[in-house]
Formats: sequence, C-alpha cells, structure tokens
Amino acid sequence: MAEVLKEIQERDLPEYEAIKSSGICTEEELRKLMVERERFEVKLIQSKKNIINYIEYIQFEKNTHKWVTEKETQLHCSLPDVKRSIIQRIIKLYRNGTQQFPQEERIWKSFIQFSKKSNAGQVSGIYEKMLGYHGDKDTVWCDYGLWAYEFTQQLKQVTEIFFRALKRHPSSEVINLAFFDILIKETARITDVSNAIDLMERQLGLERAVLLYRNTKTKIKNVSYYLKLLERCEEPTYINCTVLLQKEIIEDIMKNFFAEPMVWDFLAQRELRGYNMIDLQEVTSKQVAELQEQQMQTDGNMPQETIWKPHSLKLRIELCFKVYEKAVAALPTEEMWSYFINAMLDLNQDVKSEGDVKRYCLAKAFNMGHKSQLMSVVHYQALVEMLLKSPNGQTQIETILQEALEYKKAEAHKIYELWMQVYSKTSNESKFYEIFCRANKELGVTRCIQLWHLAIKFYEAYSEEHGKKLLVILQEAAKQIHPEFATFRSYYLEYTMRNETLKRTRELYDEMCQMPPPCLELHKKMAEIELQAKTKNSNISRLRLCYENAVHYFGKTNTDVWLDLLKFERDMGDFKLMSVIYDRAKSTLDPELVDSFIAEYSLLKVLK
Repeated sequence: MAEVLKEIQERDLPEYEAIKSSGICTEEELRKLMVERERFEVKLIQSKKNIINYIEYIQFEKNTHKWVTEKETQLHCSLPDVKRSIIQRIIKLYRNGTQQFPQEERIWKSFIQFSKKSNAGQVSGIYEKMLGYHGDKDTVWCDYGLWAYEFTQQLKQVTEIFFRALKRHPSSEVINLAFFDILIKETARITDVSNAIDLMERQLGLERAVLLYRNTKTKIKNVSYYLKLLERCEEPTYINCTVLLQKEIIEDIMKNFFAEPMVWDFLAQRELRGYNMIDLQEVTSKQVAELQEQQMQTDGNMPQETIWKPHSLKLRIELCFKVYEKAVAALPTEEMWSYFINAMLDLNQDVKSEGDVKRYCLAKAFNMGHKSQLMSVVHYQALVEMLLKSPNGQTQIETILQEALEYKKAEAHKIYELWMQVYSKTSNESKFYEIFCRANKELGVTRCIQLWHLAIKFYEAYSEEHGKKLLVILQEAAKQIHPEFATFRSYYLEYTMRNETLKRTRELYDEMCQMPPPCLELHKKMAEIELQAKTKNSNISRLRLCYENAVHYFGKTNTDVWLDLLKFERDMGDFKLMSVIYDRAKSTLDPELVDSFIAEYSLLKVLK
C-alpha cells in the first residue's frame, strides 16, 4: 500500500507545486489538503466494498475545486491546470466507483450530472454503460433520450435511442410521452418555415407522432396517459398542427374509455379553454392541407382562428356546462357529479367576468346534483355555506338536508353534523339541541361520536347561558361504554374542577375509574389537576394514585405510563421505589416492548 500511496503523491506533485507557487493558501492548508487526500486514498484501498468512501472522496474533490475557483476570484489569478487536474481526479473516481458498484444507480446519476457541466461529450458514453446495468428502468432511457435531444438536436440519434427504449419497454408511459413530446416539438419547430421541403419534414414529423400514438393504443390501457397526450397537443405551439391527431385521440378515448369520469371532465374543461368539439369535428384533412399551402404562400404559422373559432367566455361556460350535463346523464355516479360541481365551484372563484352566468351554472349544478341523489356530503356543505348567505337560505337548508337524509342513510351522521353546524353558526340553540337528540335517537349513540364533540364545543362556548345542558351532555357522554366516548371523561373532569371543588373532582375521578372502558386521558387529566392544586404541604398520595391507575390499566402495552410513574417518584415521590417500579414494568410489559422501555429508562436516568 505504501508504494501505491507514493505513486499517487508523485502523480499529484505538479498540482501541489502549482497551488503552492500561486500563493492561494498557506503551507499548513496545503499540507491539510494532502493529508485528507491520502486519508481518502487509504480508505479506498483498504475497503473497496463501501460506496460511501467514493461518495465522500468525490464530494471532497468537488469542494476543493470550488475552493480553488473562489481563490481565483479573490486573488485575481488563474489556475486552469489545477482545476483540470481536480476534474480529472473526480472523473477517475466516478469511473472507478461505477466499476466497483455498477448496481448503485445514484453514483451513475451523479457522474452524469457532473459530466454535463464539465465534459458533456462523454455523457452519452456514460449513459450507454449505465444502461448495461440499469436498462430495466424506463426512467433511465427517458433521461438519456431527453438529454440527447437537448444536447445534440439530432432527431435521428434521439429517435434511435427511443426506439431502443421502446423495444425494451413497449408499454412505458414515461418513454412514450417523452418521445411524443420531442416529435411534436420538432413538428412545431419547422412550422415557422415556408418552403416545400421543410413543410414535408413537418408533415413527416406529425406522421411519426401519429404512428407512435397508434402503436401505444394496444399496449397502454391507462386513460390518464391519453389525456396527457391531449394536454401536450393543447400547448399553444402545437394546438393547430396537431388538430387531426387530437381528433383521433378524442374519438378513441370516447370509444375505449367512455365510462371514465375523468374523460368527461377533461372534455368539458377543453370547451372552457376554447377548444370546441364541433369545431374539431368540422376540421378535415383537406382543410388542413389547404391551410398548409396557404402558409407556404404567406410565410407564417397557421392562424389559430382558421381552426378554432373564437368564442366568448359566456359561450365557453355554457358549452362546458352542456358537456357536464351529458356526462352525468351518461355516468350517473357520485364521482361524475363531484367533477361537475367542483368545476362549477372553481368557476365561481373569480366572478369579476360573467359572474351572473357562473353563479347560475353553480346553482343549477347544485339543484341537479341534489335531485340526482348522488351529490356528496362535501358538496352539501358547500351548498349550505352558499345558502346561508341568502335571505331565505335557512329554510331551504332544512328542506334540502331533510331530503338528503332520506337517500344518504350510510352518511346520515355527516348530514346531521352539517345540520348542527348550521344552527351553531346561526346561534339557534334550541334547534341545535333538537337535531342532536334526533340524530342520537335515529342513528344510535355509537354513530354520533362527532356530534357529541360538536355539542360539547357548542355548549362550552355558551356555558354561561346553557351550563346545565352542558353538564347533562358531559354526564351522558361519560356513561357511554363505547371506547371512543372514553375521552369525554377527561372533559367532564375538567368541567367539574372549573365549577366545583377539588374534593368533588376527586370523587368523580374515583367513580369514573370504575367505569368501562378504561381511559388513559382520564388519569392524565386528573394528574394534571392534582399538580395544579399541589402545595408544599399537600399529600402526594392522590397524585401517585393517578399514575398507578394508568399503570394498572395500560401498563401492559404502554411504556409511557411506566416512565411517567418513574419520573413522578424521582422528582416528587419516593426515589427508592424506582428500582421496584422498574422491575414491575419489565415483568408486566409485552416482551417486544421491554427493550425500548429499558433504553428509555436509561435515558431517563441520564437526564435526571
């Protein structure tokens, strides 16, 4: 190893001499640089099976290169040979690293990123070697093809890469989309010229894009892929030259994915963007050919208005709405209605232009959705919020929600919650309580957990006027045996402490400790209350009882309750009991929790 290090030092000697003579650093800094390099070299020689050594060494050299560049700027000097030497060392490290660890994709990617900046000419070769090990990943092929297009602008070379990629991954969406993008970019790029040869080239590019699309139809069955193709075609640069391809894609989508709600949503949004289906259907190959000929004569792009007729915003909204109407008729599902209503809600985010039309469409969509019995609870909430702003809205809300309860029985608890929220916002306590009681009676207490939370929150806000009713609700909630209701006991305890005495609070705590199911929050809340009420002369036995109760009920599956008890004995109780409690915990906890408990206990002792 000594001979290898000596050889490396001799090889790097010209670089060190150049650094020293330039005066960019002290001898001590130079010596530190040499020592660090030697340390990295030793690690590579001694342990060739650890990729981290390569990564750290490469990063060190990158930092060194940056340091030299900064010194050049500060001292107004130039050290091209030194920087070149560092770059060559980095490249060598990358090459050795990829040879030693060819399955590590990250080092290949890092090598490529570095080479794009330092030596772009070798990137293609790196990709080719990488594909030998990572050709099973379609993203690697895609990155290679996109880089080749960006760097070379040679469509022939790029096409060969993508053809190889598609041979390996014929159904890859990412490869097909990237290749499609490049083909229509090329088409758009030569649209600006007007001679016959270039026009033929443009047509050939379009034909390639069409062939690529047709080839994927039998291989890719994901509808979102085809919608992405249409999105590409809609970009301003391509919207006219791809018009016939758009027509073909839409026809195929409607044939193969008619029952997909996202298809109808996409087509409706196209109408809103001004790409009308009737205009598209009227376009023929002959018309496009005539437009191309006209372009040759006028030396310009095909005018957009010759293909897409200009439509006012009002008309575009109406056309969009009609597509959604057809969609919910063809696909009467909650998902399709959600697309429809969401689109109308989005339109109403900005009502500065055509506000009346937008509001009318939203109101009509809500009305239709409610009558369809397929509108989601989320949209009922949006409807309620809208109606609350209107003069007679509350009466309409009551009617609508009552009707919704009839056909949304599986989500009746959500409708009742929404109904209670209405009365909460309007401060109608009597109606609020009426709906709360009605929901519990019709659905059963266990389905109404959220309604209890809402009721307690409401009555806490009006505790001065309705304190008795809040107490009744808390008492009833505390009695419930459903596990999710156990948390209300801590609320009840806190309420009692606020409004009665500590003695009464302790009595209530003792009572509720006996009630199933056990509730950890109850013991934590009582411990909190005891701590707040504690004085110098207080008896800590009541506080200890809270922690002991928590351990009694939850000590088998919860390490925290043991740690809380240990902290209490350490800080306020009997320090001598800690070892006994520690042994109790180890024997009580589930075996898989013991190791983590021991580790946390060790930390507890350190942080004492």
